[in-house]
Amino acid sequence: MFGGGHVGHALVKVLGELPFELRWIDSRDEVFPAALPAYALAEHSDPVQAAVADLVSGSAVLIMSFSHAEDLDILAACLKRQRKKNDLIYIGLIGSATKWASFLHRLQARGFGSSDFDRFTSPIGIAGIHSKLPEVIAVSVAAQLLQLTQA
Repeated sequence: MFGGGHVGHALVKVLGELPFELRWIDSRDEVFPAALPAYALAEHSDPVQAAVADLVSGSAVLIMSFSHAEDLDILAACLKRQRKKNDLIYIGLIGSATKWASFLHRLQARGFGSSDFDRFTSPIGIAGIHSKLPEVIAVSVAAQLLQLTQA
């Protein structure tokens, strides 16, 4: 998971009782709590997208950093990895239709096309849940991850 903001913190709490291991990555050291649950490993990476190369094959990636620019760089790194290895089972980007529209043009300028755009999900979470509360988003995303891993 990329991003140590409110949704990231809420998701760490929700995943505590679920069958997941979590690698939590951010470009800012100070965002991680002093005490982490046993299933979570916090990691500083600058530039943050450099951590994409070291993800375990079969990882599900959640992109929810504090910055649209970071989100875009992480997403581009994931899409490049998918072109090479096709080994990430899920790439999810937090966001809105407006965010996606701006990303579409920027990704196209970086050489990505429609086949690349089919490789990720945005917005993340279960369809039909529209709350902006971090805890609700976290539950929705956890449910989506469970659907993915239970299939």
